[in-house]
This record gives sequence, C-alpha cells and structure tokens, in this order.
Amino acid sequence: MGQRITIVGPGAVGATLAGAFAASGAEVSLLGRKGPHLDAIAAQGLALHSSQTGAEVRHRFPTAHDTTGLPVPDLAVVCVKSGHLPSAARSIRPWTDRGVEVLVVANGVPWWLPSTVRSAGGEPVLRSVDAEGELLRLLPAERVMSGVAHFSSSVDGPGRVTHVSGAGLVVGEPTGGISDRVTRCVTALSAGHLSPEPDADIRRAIWEKLLGNVNLNPVSALTGAGVLEILDDPAVRRLCVAMFDETAAVGAALGIETSMTADERLAIARRLGAFRTSMLRDADRGRPLELDAIVGAVRELARRTGVPSPSLDAVHALLALRENVRHGGDTPTR
Repeated sequence: MGQRITIVGPGAVGATLAGAFAASGAEVSLLGRKGPHLDAIAAQGLALHSSQTGAEVRHRFPTAHDTTGLPVPDLAVVCVKSGHLPSAARSIRPWTDRGVEVLVVANGVPWWLPSTVRSAGGEPVLRSVDAEGELLRLLPAERVMSGVAHFSSSVDGPGRVTHVSGAGLVVGEPTGGISDRVTRCVTALSAGHLSPEPDADIRRAIWEKLLGNVNLNPVSALTGAGVLEILDDPAVRRLCVAMFDETAAVGAALGIETSMTADERLAIARRLGAFRTSMLRDADRGRPLELDAIVGAVRELARRTGVPSPSLDAVHALLALRENVRHGGDTPTR
C-alpha cells in the first residue's frame, strides 16, 4: 500500500500532481471548493490529458469539500492560488494538528521567507501575502515543504485537465537541506510523468523561478500579450530585464544568490513557446491576480533591504490600478 496523499486544490497543478502520485501507487484523494470542477470529478472521475503524448487517463479519486469527508493522509499537497492559501491552511488544520506532513506548491514569494533569513528587517511576517501573520502561525517554515513547479497545465473544463508542457518539480525544505520527508515526497512521485528532484536550497529555486514570473506575468496581464510578443518587443523586453535586475538585487540582499542572468532566464521562457502566462489567463477570466505574491512581496522586501525597485513599483502600481478599476474600486492597493 502506498502513501495516502490528499491534493488540496485539484486545479491545473494539483490535478497534474494527483496523476503523478497515483502513477507511483499512492492512494490519492482530493480536497477542494464546491463547484462544477470538483462535482464533475466526483461524478465522472478526473480526466488527465497530455498534449505531449496525446494520451488521456481517467482517475477515480475520493473527493470532499472538508477534511471530515476524507481519511487522514500522510501528506497534504496544497496547490491553490496565493490568495487562497490562508483558507486552505485553516481547512487542513485538523490534519496539521495531528502532524500530517504538508507540501505547498505555489507561485510567488512564500510567506515563510522572511522568517528564514537574517536580513529582512527583523520582521518575520511578510505582510503583502500574510497581512495578519496567520499563515506563519498555522504553517511556520519548519512545518512545511515547498515545491517549485516547472510544468504548465490547464483546466479545460469541469473534471478535465491538460498537461501542456514541462515536467520539472523541485521539492525542498524552507530551512535548507534534504530531509527524509523530502526524499519520501520525491520517491512518491518517481514513477509518474513528472521529473521530481530534491533541492537543498529551495529558496534559490523559488527565487530563480520568480525572476521570470515577476516581469512576464504582470506585463502580460497589463498588455494582453503572450510571452513571445513581450520578448520580441525591444522596449518591453528592456523593462522585463530591469524588473529582473531589481528582483535579483533583492534576492542578493536577502542572501539568496543566483548566477542566472536576465538573458538566460528570458531564454528559458522563450523555449516554452507562445504561451499565455497564468496571470494573463486569470485576467482574461476575471479572476483575482496573484499580484501581491509575485510583485508586491518583492517590493516589500526591497523596502526592507533598501534596494531601489522603480520598475517593479511602476508596473505594480499600474496593474493594481487596473484591477481596482476592473473590480469597481473594491481591490485595495499596497
């Protein structure tokens, strides 16, 4: 019998991970919000399609809207948008209070980051993503593992998810090193269609992904342009490079060093082809944007470390205003 794994938030990323865990023999269940997607999975199973191979597999997973409807897992894998992390943390508290292991796979700067570095101004709470410090109380750094997804998937309709491209998943400890639980997690994914790897410095891995997301995501949401359109416009590309440089400087001030250059990071994005960023897809669908986790948190850390961030500030202000107008003045700006 394999590990009992519950995916919290079986959207594009969560559903892809559910299939990978199932392929490795884990007992997979799904915990999600009420709605057509989870209802369809409960009624008809989860259809996972691969655009790379053309294959499609349908899984029958137990589903529930709260923890009382599922057995206690060995591992809870949280795959929700940053704005839903607090509610997800509250929802699984009956499990975390019992010592269930937690892996969080999310975009942007994690709430626990300032608590793991000495140069964040002595304030462990990252207010832009965890205003009241609730996440840090419920899921402190030593309590969670962190995952960085290097693959693209999409929800094509209720109960149907397509794995579009990429296969990478990096897993590590916020406090560094490769623990037994990280090794167990990677092993539990080893027979699936993803390529999981442990990382002794997950903060660097998070920051290096952020160096591409911090510019391409908000610029795409502002302009409606796909990644290749952005990279092919010389003036817009220069803006992306400036945002990269500012973010890299913040990372260095925090002790998170990278040898990656802007040209190298943008070349990785170009190799993925003419794709639309997750923030642009959210904007197209009228969903809240992960602006604070991807850009706002970097700006907060820039202020704490004394790093100038004029390009980040300008793009954040423009997109925050756009969202405020789009939502009729109901979206606060920071």
